[in-house]
Amino acid sequence: MGLGPVAGLLACCVWLMKGVIEMASAVKRDGRAVVTTCGGCYADCAFAARVEDGRVVAELPVSGHPCAARALCARGRHRLAMPFDEHDRIVHPMRRRADGSGFDVISWDEAFAQIAKRLLGIVDERGPRALGITLGVPSFDRYWGYRLMHALGSPNVYGADGACEVSRLTGWEHSLGYSPASDLAHTDCIMYLGRSIVDSSTMGAVDALNDARRRGAKIIVVDPRRSGSAAIADRWLRVRPGCDLALLLGIVHVLIAEDLYDRKFVARYTTGFDELAQAAAVWTPEWAESMCDVPAAEIVATARDLAAAAPAAVVDAGFHGGIGIAYANSTQTARAICLVDVLLGCIGHAGGALNPPTPLVLGDLDPARFATPSVPREPKLGSERYPLVDPERGLCTTIGQSILAGDLRGLIVYASNPGAGYGNAQAWLGILQQLDLLVTIDIRWSETARASDFVLPDVTYLEADRGVGTVVDVNDSRVFYRNAVLPVQHDDTRPGREIFAGLAAACGVGEYFDFTSDDLAAAQVAPFGINLDELKERGWADTGVALPSRTGEPVIPLNGGRIALASDVWERAGLGRVPNWIAPMVEPSPGTFRLISGNRPFESHTSRRLAAAGAAEVGSDLDAVQMNSVVAARMGIADGEVVELVSDMGRDRVRVETTPYLHPACIFTSPAPGGRSFGVDAGGAQALGVGPLDHTPLRWDPLTGAALTQENAVRVEKIVARGDNDE
Repeated sequence: MGLGPVAGLLACCVWLMKGVIEMASAVKRDGRAVVTTCGGCYADCAFAARVEDGRVVAELPVSGHPCAARALCARGRHRLAMPFDEHDRIVHPMRRRADGSGFDVISWDEAFAQIAKRLLGIVDERGPRALGITLGVPSFDRYWGYRLMHALGSPNVYGADGACEVSRLTGWEHSLGYSPASDLAHTDCIMYLGRSIVDSSTMGAVDALNDARRRGAKIIVVDPRRSGSAAIADRWLRVRPGCDLALLLGIVHVLIAEDLYDRKFVARYTTGFDELAQAAAVWTPEWAESMCDVPAAEIVATARDLAAAAPAAVVDAGFHGGIGIAYANSTQTARAICLVDVLLGCIGHAGGALNPPTPLVLGDLDPARFATPSVPREPKLGSERYPLVDPERGLCTTIGQSILAGDLRGLIVYASNPGAGYGNAQAWLGILQQLDLLVTIDIRWSETARASDFVLPDVTYLEADRGVGTVVDVNDSRVFYRNAVLPVQHDDTRPGREIFAGLAAACGVGEYFDFTSDDLAAAQVAPFGINLDELKERGWADTGVALPSRTGEPVIPLNGGRIALASDVWERAGLGRVPNWIAPMVEPSPGTFRLISGNRPFESHTSRRLAAAGAAEVGSDLDAVQMNSVVAARMGIADGEVVELVSDMGRDRVRVETTPYLHPACIFTSPAPGGRSFGVDAGGAQALGVGPLDHTPLRWDPLTGAALTQENAVRVEKIVARGDNDE
């Protein structure tokens, strides 16, 4: 049998807390600790970094820092070694050969001039709206990316949210007005759907979850697999993949039928309750069980637990998982979460769903000193097709539709990977080939980089200052600075901001980039009287700005401050006035399975190769898939056996790990890009393993443009009968 979740969790925690990563390097520093933050994700976990004997040592926690954490996650640990890791590192500007056979090294001047010529050619022929840029994990250098597009006249700047959570965000935005954070620090009961904090890269949240458990908060996890969070939960609800919505509707029924909802909150802050109650009459726990496979008694017990703890109880708003973008009912599922939280009366209450944050507004460059391009007034491509989606937080996956329609002709990809992360890799790589120009700015050779016309080498986050930051989604008056730890390791690589400035100069709009990163950072903290040099030295500072509490009177920025439990907006969108049951688009037939994925603590969104190293350290096989042990036995499949996963999308050989801790209707695979797309990335054929999207057809959700990443079905076929069970 494969690694059990509890044993695996303990092993991974031991691995995470091991000593520093060691890599050979000629780098020498004076041993002085530099306070910075991890560049692996949105969390910006703070650490004090030293360079000792050719290795980066991360010391945690950094007391007082707004992003203090007790440890780095697997992804963060791996990234300490990235500056020294030569595997697949891009170290020179590269241009694809005319015959497509590979790439040649070119100078930066050649790269800027040739890319600029093609960018301006597209603008002349099709207009500036035919250009776009995708941006990965938020960073200081995004400022320059926005500025370049605006200087060229294009509104098409796309962030990464659309690839992770656009369906969920859209559901919340038009139900409550925002997606609320859970007050984990004060909750008495919290329920997560498809989200495993223990397996995430947000170490502050891991700390908060552990603190909540220690003080007796009840943790409920809804997940088809027994994730790291499910393993430590008070209750694990093994839901059928794609059917979380039915579970939530069953909870709504119990809360109303047993008069467990907050009558005062509903009367004061909502409309449409009678219509909801009438619809909910048929969402009995028995009906919900028939849809989601969670026993009716467990549904009733869960509703009662939440109600008993309310209003210091909350169903977490979620992130990626089964509700971010995975299913055709993901938006409806977010609506249903909102319904439960409203019935609990937890909006704006301590221990419940927090009011929206009040952002700490940084200063900006003085336009009297620094020329500033106008923000284009034309709408972003994709926004007309998906009017309910926030164009600043969604739409990145819809650039594929804009390419196919001929509207988007030139694309710059910065620290992101549409060719593997926006949907089925084979389909997306084919779409990207239809562009007139594709430029990738990155550290390593991703799938998208290999498909590009030009590839420009970025530096790792440890090799360049990344400027001033504020805490995301938190009311915090502190700012922090992302210091460089190392000098640039490869002479021909450059920070993203220098690349954008070079492209701008070659395009004739260099006047908008006549400032330094220090100019911008100083301008950002100037309104607070903070000295930039002192901020860099300490790593963080308090602005002294008083920000409001996120608890108290509920903030409801829709419908005159009232939540529409029966909504005309949703009826016009085709989802019904109340969030009725919607089945997943694809329902695997008997003998087939849904292919799902999710984080594990030794990988957590990292690259396939680095994830494999982490898996090996804890005795797991990254290329294996997990299968329910009862189903496997019925099919005559042994633990460790090599089988084939088959669909209309192709066939892949995989090793099977059997486990009782997985819903029998699904197969679980690693979330790291892999399988056939990894074979392309590695420059050869795949041996074993399957990528999370290899058997998911290319689709766009008609409401949000989401990739519907788990709307698929695969067969499992034994291969020993053909006599070719070779690896």
